[in-house]
Amino acid sequence: MPRTLTQHQIRQRAVQTLFSYTVQNEMATTVVKAFRENVEKLEAVLAQTIRFDVDFRDERITVRKFPKSLSEPLEKIYEIYEILGVENIEKTTVAKALAFMRDFGGYAKKMNEYEATNLFSGIMANLNLIRLFQIELDEEPVAPKVLEFLKNLPEKATSDEAYATFKKTFAFLHENILERYSEELFVPAKLATELDEKLAQAEQEAHAQTQALLGRTKTFVLNYDNEQAGNLDEPSYFTTLVDGVLQQKETLDEKLSAYLAKNWSFARLTLIEQVILEVSAYEILFTDTPDVVAVNEAVELSKDFSDDKSSRFINGVLTNFIKKD
Repeated sequence: MPRTLTQHQIRQRAVQTLFSYTVQNEMATTVVKAFRENVEKLEAVLAQTIRFDVDFRDERITVRKFPKSLSEPLEKIYEIYEILGVENIEKTTVAKALAFMRDFGGYAKKMNEYEATNLFSGIMANLNLIRLFQIELDEEPVAPKVLEFLKNLPEKATSDEAYATFKKTFAFLHENILERYSEELFVPAKLATELDEKLAQAEQEAHAQTQALLGRTKTFVLNYDNEQAGNLDEPSYFTTLVDGVLQQKETLDEKLSAYLAKNWSFARLTLIEQVILEVSAYEILFTDTPDVVAVNEAVELSKDFSDDKSSRFINGVLTNFIKKD
């Protein structure tokens, strides 16, 4: 005869599942969180005019370095690309931006700050254009010629217009050299476009992984002490609690926070206390379980998984919760 779980055991398994899933999911999504945070930092910096750390001499500059607010998130995103296994990483705009910044001091040598800023913003608008710095000129560095090309570009130039401007600016080059640069080079490759795409991919993959993780966690918790062949079917109330808490987590945490001591956030509670409070609050708000039963069960769960001090705390929070909510 198939084994059945009591209502208290179902609540126990729900708490265990949510606790285990939260811990594992936090580990699994750390990379995506870091990716998102660094993209936001980078976007904020790039929305402003970049200021270089420079030395001035005769109104000309020597660029020493870029601000850390720009270089650090870019470097961290590259590290995340490595963790995520991004293919052809050396061809990404992130890699190109880092290479451009690394060599920028040499490119901007003998420019004034205005010229250097224009060179930086022009190349960052299309990072494919760093290939232009590979052109070798006999009498002058190529960077001023690249800056001339950028100045001659029509506003919001198409790739055709940019290619035509390039050929006009560099018309003096030998035909064999010009042939190395096709119209494809002038299709804009922007950091923002790539970062949005890669971040969306990472978030989609993380979502799929967390859904699979939730399924595995449910199965394991329900069956870790199952001596019978085959897995137990998920009790409907177990599914209701686990899925319900995850769907309503933001609402539950916000409501419960109102009943904590002043200056004490929900996130500062132990994870097991958070989960027990969430399960009980979900029962109170979204199921037909009597409030008193939900509170008593939460107290018993805290005894199962924590200590008397925790039980008293949870009882106090939930007692006030049902009185005022």
